[in-house]
Amino acid sequence: MPEELKKIFNNLRIIEFPNKNDILNLLRENSNENIIVLTNQEPFKEYENLFITKKIKNKFGLLSSQHKEMNFSEEKILEMELGLSVIKSPFTLKDIGGAKALKEYTDLLIKAEKNGFKAKGVFLVGIPGTGKTFFPKCFAGELGRKLILLNLSQIMESNEPIQKLNNIFEFLHKKQIDSKDEKYVILIDEIEKMIGSSSVKEKQMLGRLLTILNDINTPACEYSFNAIFFATANDLNSILKNNPEFLRRGRWDELFFINLPTHENAEEMFKIYIKKFNLKFVLEEIMNLDSIFAEIEAIYQKENPISNRFPYTPAEIENFCKRLDFCKKAKGDEFNKKDIIECIQLIIPLVKSAKEGIEKMVAQSELFIEI
Repeated sequence: MPEELKKIFNNLRIIEFPNKNDILNLLRENSNENIIVLTNQEPFKEYENLFITKKIKNKFGLLSSQHKEMNFSEEKILEMELGLSVIKSPFTLKDIGGAKALKEYTDLLIKAEKNGFKAKGVFLVGIPGTGKTFFPKCFAGELGRKLILLNLSQIMESNEPIQKLNNIFEFLHKKQIDSKDEKYVILIDEIEKMIGSSSVKEKQMLGRLLTILNDINTPACEYSFNAIFFATANDLNSILKNNPEFLRRGRWDELFFINLPTHENAEEMFKIYIKKFNLKFVLEEIMNLDSIFAEIEAIYQKENPISNRFPYTPAEIENFCKRLDFCKKAKGDEFNKKDIIECIQLIIPLVKSAKEGIEKMVAQSELFIEI
């Protein structure tokens, strides 16, 4: 026991970290003596009425002194407690090219939170590879919030998935009582995979999740913790067909459709990845960015169903730059313009390989704020 606590309880009997047998032996004593039991566990259920429970704030937040000595991070402890991935995101909004509406929303939200506003969540839908999962990571890093990846498929594998979901939110609720400054972003990726299923368990899970999303940050909610939910989807068809109420205003503060980048935003993204992969020499010595853009558009723009957008998604832009980096490191001084053209031909965009699917997605964009 820490010396400061020993001084406070100097004249009292103290039992440190007892097991169940220790508690039973203590109760059998039938003593009128005042005893303090120091433990990191809740009282055993069958004896809880025999104790007055007083919670002592942890000196190191989520970490015990042992965890602190072992250099555990708070994210690691949360992972152990929740059974989910928890990330301290290294990314901020500076790592995203374009996405002006998302950045403006984030800036306004930061200001609104300072005046007491509590956000519920943001729904992101759009073309695969446009950054729907990456944005919540940048958002969490920008706001200094821990990112919890709420993997519903993983939760469904447990024996009692709804109880598992409840346990996660109950844990966050209790932690909020102990650490009022704890803030989270909770990401539900590809939510459409949970919708339209005939499984009774999955329908029950979705119903429970909808209730929580509807009530969070309102007086009706049974849980109180500071979290902003993000949900992403590639395909709206199953949601609109089976659970259109999932998209209703009130569950989500904002609904965004992430389209292909504009020419200007694509240029911004290229510059981010050119810097990341140290490809500046390509633009200066072999082929400038305007020429690369012209070549990409000459090959793929005629297939692009969205005429005023660049044919590559952000993921394809990154993959193209990574391919250039690979070729340069593999070929050294022999790397030339022909290699760049071959990279363009190898990175075939979704607008060509999945044109019909892209057209269907874009047709649904009017339901959202388009980016």
